[in-house]
Amino acid sequence: MKIEEWFQVLRSKAETIEEQWSDASEQERLQLADQLFYLRQVSDTVVDLWLQFEERLSNAIRRVKEMEGQISPEEKSVPAAESLSAVKATITMTNEQGSAMEKTEKTSYTPASPPKEASAYEPKFRRGEGFYHLRMYQDAKKCFAELIEESPDWESGRLYYAYSLLFCEEQEGAFREFRLLSRSASSPTVVAISYNAIGCILAEEQQWLEAAQAFKLSLEAKPDQEEARYNLALCYYLDGDAQEALDEIERYMQKDEHDWEAQMLWLRAAQQLQAMDEEAELTPPPSLQLPTRELDNDTLQEMASLYESVGNYHRAQICYHFLSERLPKAGWAWHGLAWNTWLIVGTKRALTLLKKAITLSPENDDFTFSYGWMLLFDGKVDQAMAAFRHILERDRDNRLGQSGMISAYEKLGELASARRLAKDFTDDQDPYVRALGYFHLGRLAVVEENWRLAEQYFQRTLTHAEHFREVPIYMQLCATKLGEAVRNKELFPS
Repeated sequence: MKIEEWFQVLRSKAETIEEQWSDASEQERLQLADQLFYLRQVSDTVVDLWLQFEERLSNAIRRVKEMEGQISPEEKSVPAAESLSAVKATITMTNEQGSAMEKTEKTSYTPASPPKEASAYEPKFRRGEGFYHLRMYQDAKKCFAELIEESPDWESGRLYYAYSLLFCEEQEGAFREFRLLSRSASSPTVVAISYNAIGCILAEEQQWLEAAQAFKLSLEAKPDQEEARYNLALCYYLDGDAQEALDEIERYMQKDEHDWEAQMLWLRAAQQLQAMDEEAELTPPPSLQLPTRELDNDTLQEMASLYESVGNYHRAQICYHFLSERLPKAGWAWHGLAWNTWLIVGTKRALTLLKKAITLSPENDDFTFSYGWMLLFDGKVDQAMAAFRHILERDRDNRLGQSGMISAYEKLGELASARRLAKDFTDDQDPYVRALGYFHLGRLAVVEENWRLAEQYFQRTLTHAEHFREVPIYMQLCATKLGEAVRNKELFPS
């Protein structure tokens, strides 16, 4: 019997016991309990045998690497370095419900033989190491706690102990151990990894300044500690320091330009900087200069968003083209492709793509609104209004549908109807919706050539000017008509 089949049999036995338990008599439950006890003994035996095998395998791999000269002395004695995946989750948007303490290993080191004076404790070390790699952190913690009590100067053992505490969510204890190692360890690698871990703990508490300092100290101890460089860039980004984040992640990508997490971090930091300074000149790393099919889906989506934000619709279109090929049932990919195609070549080609998106996600109001918006700008006002009304039939208070109707009424010259809808926006609790209402009212005042009123409405949208890029143009027009052109000079950056 193959090992996979044997484990399948064991799983089936456990499932059968679980299914039979609720309806079993007292005598039957005693028998089922005996079977569970037997399965527990089997499990413990398997783990013990696996640990013995893992120990022998690790020794064999280490010896071979030593004979081939592939392990540097400093890299022999520490566990895998960890990167700030708990904070990464805010960027990659993955596993939001998962444990905040799970870390992603980016590099691996082979633990060395213990110091000669501690060789008597090596079996305990190997056992703890085995538990650690099996993610049995409580057992690993127990082993390494006993180990460092008997051999307190064994740095790699203490490092494993610190990480075991961290994964057992004993942050205060882990922090103390990492801080002790950062101050006392003789190995620069152990010092660097300890400072990196301290930075991760501080970053999870959103102590960005202190975390960044810890990551810097990690890099001072070992300049090629790339996990710390990535984490430093991420820390800068989350603290709003976009330029510093870009500088650090670009240094990181010089060694690994195809790391998709680093690519996404660069794109997010670039968007952050663009939002703060629209005139900022950004030169993407080589792997991000052109969208290619080799990029993963998340990176392509981030690239598309960045290209859209800076008006590079051709490259955004390419990103969505690749995404729609890979994800033919993802309505959002077809919508992105349709929208950017419309911005480039107009309605005729875009509508076919947009119909595909709506077919895949018929309940998505954003897609229906885009369909109506394209028709409206193509002069097909009646068809556009039908699309907007379809949204409002499902939800009469839907602001997208109402906004479409305001623009349609404006096209038809029915300004009173448009104004009535727009004024309702100005009473909304959402500041953005209120600003949108004032924007609509400002446009209607422009149509009526009521320049002073239009100027007053547009001024009330300035708190959300990033969403209404036409406002400076409208305000300049109003000022010109009122003979006050200089008054709004500050709206146009030099």
